[in-house]
Amino acid sequence: MITGYGHFAQLAESLQWDENTIDLTADIEAWPKLEQDEYDQVLGLLAGFCIGETSVATHLTSFHAAASTDDRMGEVFQAQARDEARHARFFDRVVREVAGVPGANMIERVDHLRDRVSPALVELFEERLPAIAASVADDHANLTAAVGLYHMILEGVVLTAGQHALLQTIEQCSVKLPGVHKGMELVLRDERWHIGFGSRVIQSADIVDDEMEELLTQGVKAASAWGDLISQDDIAKVEHLHQRRLKSVGIKFW
Repeated sequence: MITGYGHFAQLAESLQWDENTIDLTADIEAWPKLEQDEYDQVLGLLAGFCIGETSVATHLTSFHAAASTDDRMGEVFQAQARDEARHARFFDRVVREVAGVPGANMIERVDHLRDRVSPALVELFEERLPAIAASVADDHANLTAAVGLYHMILEGVVLTAGQHALLQTIEQCSVKLPGVHKGMELVLRDERWHIGFGSRVIQSADIVDDEMEELLTQGVKAASAWGDLISQDDIAKVEHLHQRRLKSVGIKFW
């Protein structure tokens, strides 16, 4: 049995926050003053997070069910699912209240935003993630591979690259977006422990077969799914982080 997840459960409990308490007043006032290139990049990054977090909040339940043999692991997956649902609500609130994206609900707004991101990013979150979540639901033995894709690649590479890019972009904008900045920092804080938890699951499984190694080593390419929305410097940073994580779980990156 995989053990040793109590620290993550305690950490998750200590880091709770409420997306509704973040003041977006200044952001709403500043948004119309963005330059066109700033507007396109910020909204493109927000669109990616809306798509990614909405998909994650939907499909992470399969991971929790697969951890039924370890109550603490299951508890941590539940805590992470609550985080991801909060992240989805935060980004939806931003695009609704600040950016004025139309739609009667979150799903309609995601549909409206989908053409602002590359097909590659949509494919990762709306095809690959649902497929591997379904495989976990069918066979709990697929949990480690699912964690490899989600925690190490989607969170550890794709979302991390976008998070740093959004923070850097809004820091350099001609107007300030303090509410978006604060919320993004809180999301990034959550994602750090999520990735640490995923690394621990893979380490504890003590099984890294050729298929898993291929999945993880190819993860560095995933950051390119953002296209022109993130810089080569941001991609290089997450590649370095990913290689360090691979080493921590016993995979030598060539």
